[in-house]
Amino acid sequence: MAHFEHLPLFVKTYEFIKVVYKIVHQFRKEYKYTLGAELLEVIWQTLDEIIKTNSLPDSQKSQGIAKISALFDKFKIRFRLAYEMGLMTDKKFAFAQQAMAEIGRMIGGWSGWAVSRS
Repeated sequence: MAHFEHLPLFVKTYEFIKVVYKIVHQFRKEYKYTLGAELLEVIWQTLDEIIKTNSLPDSQKSQGIAKISALFDKFKIRFRLAYEMGLMTDKKFAFAQQAMAEIGRMIGGWSGWAVSRS
């Protein structure tokens, strides 16, 4: 099994998944298994794509990073919807927003690196 603990984006996203689980756990029942499940699925897809892209040769990473970025944008839209529907407190949303902003910056930095390499 490969170890990815040395990758900051992997670690940050992995830790963020734990936060998402705690937030979704507190969703009302009618949203927990629909919107909540979708949030978890998309953030897991994002982490899976981070793992996959990291193992690609540098010349092929740009496409994977673009997919990671698209998945993360998809997650952020759904997360905001959950907040606007009153499924989480302002405090939890603000905390998650900080983590999402940091993950977004890391994805952007990786993207810039990949562009400079190609």
